Amino acid sequence: MKYLFTAKGRHGIHSPFVYAFVTNCIPTKIEKKFLIARKKLFKNLKNNNTTLEINDFGSGSKKLGNKRSISSIFSTSSSKGKFSLLLYRIAHYYKPKNTLEFGTSLGVGSIHLCKGNEQGIVTTVEACENTQFYAKKNLKKMEINNVKSILSTFEDFIETYKGEKFDIVFIDGHHNGIALLHYLEKLKPITHNDTLIILDDIRWSKSMLESWKTIINDPFYHVSIDLFRMGIITPRSQQIKEHFIIRF
Repeated sequence: MKYLFTAKGRHGIHSPFVYAFVTNCIPTKIEKKFLIARKKLFKNLKNNNTTLEINDFGSGSKKLGNKRSISSIFSTSSSKGKFSLLLYRIAHYYKPKNTLEFGTSLGVGSIHLCKGNEQGIVTTVEACENTQFYAKKNLKKMEINNVKSILSTFEDFIETYKGEKFDIVFIDGHHNGIALLHYLEKLKPITHNDTLIILDDIRWSKSMLESWKTIINDPFYHVSIDLFRMGIITPRSQQIKEHFIIRF
């Protein structure tokens, strides 16, 4: 892999945290057994023409209606390819005790977060009952035992959650910039200073990109990483504010 590693901090200092992310986290090796099972699952999803009635509480799909085939959802909505493998690597390297995922979809992101660190618990939130039902089937196929699947809107989940704070948060749903900023503000009481927040599809729409620009300039988040499709932020108040661009 080749990396474009650019620091844009006030003092031009490369953060040790981000340096470790590039040199240690991203190159993490993936278990061969998992890759074989993953390939089989992806093949099944790609060829599955089962139609689901989608109750979409977010911004919906740019291409699909309320009735969508599994194959269509997989091709347009699911985390896959190098970005799903990045979720595995992040979970494996940082070994979070508690992970939160907003937007289960078919369960592909959940699978990578769970398999990357089987000692931690992944709480995944999905508002569509039909999608959640199918995601649970995929999680079972992949022998996932460290997941809590919650049927809820993101808003209701945040308002009612009473458990431990989350170490990693992956937001992959409701692709609306204003909603994203709202959720980030609401999540503050259930996250901590070192929580890693992964934002998917930061360039999905104009509003998402504008919100991403707002986020990277927010003094609350001292580290921000732009991976083009994904953005990663963390408060880390102990270090100076810096922004990084990484292409991989």
